[in-house]
Amino acid sequence: MKSIIITGATGGIGFECAMQIAKIAPNEQIVIACRNQKSGNEAIQNIKQKTRHKNIISMPLDLESLQSVREFIKQFSTQPHNKIIALINNAGIQNVAEKKLTKEGFESTFGINHVAPFYLTLLLLPLMDSNASITFTASGTHDPKQKTGMPAPIFKSAKELAYPTPTAEKLLTAGQRRYTTSKLNNILTVYELQRKLSNTDIRVNAFDPGLVPGTGLARTYSPFLRFVSNNVFPLLRFFIPNVNTAKNSGKRLANLAYSDSYKNAKGKYFEGIKEIKSSTDSYNVEYQDTLWTSTIDLLDIKQNETSVSLV
Repeated sequence: MKSIIITGATGGIGFECAMQIAKIAPNEQIVIACRNQKSGNEAIQNIKQKTRHKNIISMPLDLESLQSVREFIKQFSTQPHNKIIALINNAGIQNVAEKKLTKEGFESTFGINHVAPFYLTLLLLPLMDSNASITFTASGTHDPKQKTGMPAPIFKSAKELAYPTPTAEKLLTAGQRRYTTSKLNNILTVYELQRKLSNTDIRVNAFDPGLVPGTGLARTYSPFLRFVSNNVFPLLRFFIPNVNTAKNSGKRLANLAYSDSYKNAKGKYFEGIKEIKSSTDSYNVEYQDTLWTSTIDLLDIKQNETSVSLV
């Protein structure tokens, strides 16, 4: 028995992903990595009741804290089923209120959406099965050509994004730009990590779930915009492509991470079930290398902590 680790699985897309994983991977252990263990245990009971899957556990992981990431890895490594067949980096935030910081003092959207999953992934690599998959939940908002209405990302080094200088932009615009930039970072990471793992059978991919109303990403929006997100946006799926339910997107994410149908997909970007091109900036090799190097410097990762070359 091997393990499938899912972050952000107590609700929304992540929960539906875990539900689908329980159906298609009955002989694997599912690890719900989450900050709130009460929510994690409730998710487990719900999934077990509906799927009869017997091997689901919840483990504490707070992506606002790199110490929590290290503690998660230390605890997981002592588990009996500590060989990983799939890692699904799904958790994320979109903060459009006043700027918040992680425990280490990083801007929170960048810290939670990029730094923590990057750190988690690299430190878990020594525990990966030779045929493992690593999947990052990204977003079409990273690509200006998609015309999502969100401000375009602006590429900067990890240090510049972790410790941003003040901006004259409105809170909403600045927060949305931090989010779209973090999603660009996820895709840049996918391409760089896959290149560094090119001599292995480990596959790394990015997944765009589309616009999925009601998942909690809008929790820091104004009451009016939260109302629109929860009550108006769901109706758009009947008129606009790539507007989805959490159930549909979660199922697609699970299949990408575990199904044999995607066993040859390496270093790809998927919009739902379709492999498509990501943004022009995401293929910029200099951006990929700069983000990789600057994130490693920010985290001070040592070569003996991971199994992938850091240079």
